[in-house]
Amino acid sequence: MLDNSRLTLTITLLIVTASALSGCTSETDPLAEDEIGDLSVVVTLDFVDQGDQTANLADRLDDGSITFDPIHVAPNVTAYRVMEALQLRENFTIDVTYYVGMGAFVHTIDGVSGADDWSTYWGFYHEGVLADVGASSFEITSDTNLSWIITPA
Repeated sequence: MLDNSRLTLTITLLIVTASALSGCTSETDPLAEDEIGDLSVVVTLDFVDQGDQTANLADRLDDGSITFDPIHVAPNVTAYRVMEALQLRENFTIDVTYYVGMGAFVHTIDGVSGADDWSTYWGFYHEGVLADVGASSFEITSDTNLSWIITPA
């Protein structure tokens, strides 16, 4: 059995390791040549009533949302990679937390975050339905419509 100081050290190391494995980023690489293809992905961002808080997209919003021209990708590119490519092309940022075993979770888009108490969050939708997997696990297999919408919990 571990004594109290060793137990405290073990717990601290676990927390530090977990923190290192999760993090925020808005840096990305453009789509690689093998990620570009013929599948058309249309992305909509819906800020609902928080559009006036955006950093770069406010003047392009229509009733709080924006639908972008399609991104063309190869089969099996993830929705998250589409979002990374879109932010580069359209000059906005995303902040992401990576959860071990779950993948990337987009929590901030163009400066607008879900609530700290999780009463709202950026929901990821496919064809108008809340996706049952995260964007980093969702592979594009046909022409499709994706949305990120500020969603009440």
